[in-house]
Amino acid sequence: MSTLRPCRVRLLPILSLFTLLLVAGCREGGNMSAGETGGLRKLSVQLNWFPEPEFGGLYAALENGHFRAAGLDVELIKGGADVPAGQLVASGNTEVAVVSAAQLATLRARGGRATAVFASFQKAPRSVIVRADSDLKTLKSVWEAKGRIMADSGLPWVRWLTSKYGPTGLSFVPYGGSLAPFISKDVTAMQAFATAEPVQLEADKVPTRVFLVAETGYDPYDVVLAVHDDLLTSEPVTVEAFTRALAAGWKDYLANPAATNAVIKRLNPDFSARTLELAAARLPAFVQSEDTASHRLGWMTAERWDTLLDQLVTIGELDSSERTKVGTIFLNPGSAPNSKDSQSPAASSAG
Repeated sequence: MSTLRPCRVRLLPILSLFTLLLVAGCREGGNMSAGETGGLRKLSVQLNWFPEPEFGGLYAALENGHFRAAGLDVELIKGGADVPAGQLVASGNTEVAVVSAAQLATLRARGGRATAVFASFQKAPRSVIVRADSDLKTLKSVWEAKGRIMADSGLPWVRWLTSKYGPTGLSFVPYGGSLAPFISKDVTAMQAFATAEPVQLEADKVPTRVFLVAETGYDPYDVVLAVHDDLLTSEPVTVEAFTRALAAGWKDYLANPAATNAVIKRLNPDFSARTLELAAARLPAFVQSEDTASHRLGWMTAERWDTLLDQLVTIGELDSSERTKVGTIFLNPGSAPNSKDSQSPAASSAG
């Protein structure tokens, strides 16, 4: 499948303003600035990949009218391997974007101005997969095996596994999005999203064994909606309306994904109906949590963010001084300002 994501956490160098403006100018729909459309607040959301089930709540909120009912005219802009969604929102070239938690922390530590307002994935879907007939039965045994793994060696989860299990016995080869090397057994293992590559392989009748990195203790939020800080400061009501409409969209998608999957398939024909059905069936385990049950879908806690920041320091992604520069990294719109539901404990030390 050509649009499988080769790297779902891209910690790219901070791009120049010229480059960001160039990328912004090339998006579908032209002008990225906000405006009023028929009395609705126009809001553009930059995705970090092509349309797929991990954005199911966004598409459901759009198609089922939740954004419009909240007074918003939302445009979902497809991403891709060369679209720096995180940098675009951190620099203010888009008001809202999908990012990973680790990416957002790194961007903020280096001067980016964006804040998480909704965590679609409560459990991290990052995983390592092997074929079902492999002798490797645990993630530790995979890490210590000889052979090749199709993955990006510079990602935070790779550093985490190295800190936990020691240097791997595997050699890394680039993952360009094709599953062919895995299917043909040219590689022993590969990186994956538990809701994506294993699903596609299952639909293609290639069974896999999935090892979630989250089960080793590295479990950051993912498919995070971040807004530029200027929007959060100037239009908090808009941000709250957006997140509540998105929560309604995810509720719809989890209950009945079929109609939204038809939209996703139209936008991304590489998906088969069967693949979309299988992916949607796996999403509740990652999108729902005790926190979402007691609050709402997309809810975040200071403890989870603080744990991630500690882990990023442990693996050398951030140093101690950069950690303090992260500041207020998340907000649950509608919660009391400066409450434990609105910022990471690290923010208090940022000054």
